[in-house]
Amino acid sequence: MSEPKVSVCIPTRDRAAWLAEALESVFAQTLQDFEIVVCDDASTDDTLEVVADRADPRLHYLRHERPLGIAANRNACLQAARGRYVAWLDSDDRYLPRMLETQCAALDRRPRAAMAHGAFHVIDAAGRRLPDWPRAFDADVVEPGLEAFRELTLRCYVSAPTVVVRRAVHQAVGPYRATLPVAEDWEMWMRICLYGDLAFTAEPVAEYRWHGGSATRRAEAGGSRLALELDALRGVFAGHRPRIPEVAACERRAYAAFAARAFRRATDCLTRGRRGAALSALGLAVRACPRLSRRASTWSSIAAVVSGAEYRWHLASRAALARLGGELEDSRAGAALRRASEVSAAWEAALREMARTVRRIVPPDAALAVVDKWDPTLLHLSRRRGWHFPDRRLLPDGYPPDSATAVRHLEAMRRRGAEYLVVPSTAFWWLEHYPGLTEYLHERGAIAGADRHCAIFRLTAAEEARWAA
Repeated sequence: MSEPKVSVCIPTRDRAAWLAEALESVFAQTLQDFEIVVCDDASTDDTLEVVADRADPRLHYLRHERPLGIAANRNACLQAARGRYVAWLDSDDRYLPRMLETQCAALDRRPRAAMAHGAFHVIDAAGRRLPDWPRAFDADVVEPGLEAFRELTLRCYVSAPTVVVRRAVHQAVGPYRATLPVAEDWEMWMRICLYGDLAFTAEPVAEYRWHGGSATRRAEAGGSRLALELDALRGVFAGHRPRIPEVAACERRAYAAFAARAFRRATDCLTRGRRGAALSALGLAVRACPRLSRRASTWSSIAAVVSGAEYRWHLASRAALARLGGELEDSRAGAALRRASEVSAAWEAALREMARTVRRIVPPDAALAVVDKWDPTLLHLSRRRGWHFPDRRLLPDGYPPDSATAVRHLEAMRRRGAEYLVVPSTAFWWLEHYPGLTEYLHERGAIAGADRHCAIFRLTAAEEARWAA
């Protein structure tokens, strides 16, 4: 039997509902010279039936009698693959029709490229399109392997369902690290960069499904993701030092970038009311970068978490992130970090103007809900008590999936005591994206004030009208 041009490897476990869509997206490819290798990690659902529904000699199914774990299951796919190229497709994701044609052609044209990856769309659990995430590049690019390695150690910008790797490179690099239940793909991409260049295609080639049941989201919710990422970094630097030019400087920058992610993780935990998890994230930052223990901003950040001083945390962590960003000069990750930690003078002036408007309209003893992306600055400057909207302690994913959920959440906050909703100009899109929320605000509330910087709604207007009647 002749070898196919590309082996599409689909590791899976208990994803029968989405596996059918993943398989269909492969069979719909414009390039048909492929085989599909489905490795089933002891699923307990209808995975076997989903595969059996497709009677195609190119589809091969392997099942483990007991779960081996994500990385070991990927290695089983690799052992079974026969193609010149290996494409990866997690069973909850989908290919766009030209995925294999585009990525294989990128490797055909560039013999020095070890791997191709590309742009993608983001979808939710139901397959609905979500806003795209920032792209690694705006046009097709071939990164020299060592340059790509230095960037990848700072952050993972490769999306697995867009990846095609030369099988010979996979064989040279070695297997996935079986001790990594997440970040195993990132660790593999870093190693591959030490063996060849990375080709990026700007044409979107896949759909990445963002949902709460993914291994990455579960590890993040459980608090283990950061520790596993640190383990992955340490393993790469420990095992491949001879291949890494200027390894000490590269390692220092990688751990600075990791520490920045840990600070941002701490912010995420604090918005959910999880102080202990925030402290754990800061502990990992100091473990990765012991020099942080000598910086005042680190200790100010820790003190703010312990005391629950949200605005103090905001200032201290922003200072820490700005300094860490300064350690990542001449990198895309550093530029992104500096943009995220900087606040323009124009926006600071707008916040002060909004705060004056709030103080003029909202009584001193009234409570607010503020659509502020969990930035405490406006609440602090307004000198009013209140909450972020959405409150991630009640709505952990942050953004409501629909208008009905947004209205229920605002009702819950109103019952808690929120009397006004403040919508800054940067959040005016909420009023279009959630039309049911806008209708609720006009029916149950009243506009207390509005200008180019913000709109303020009184949430108790309907009750007051009934009492007056």
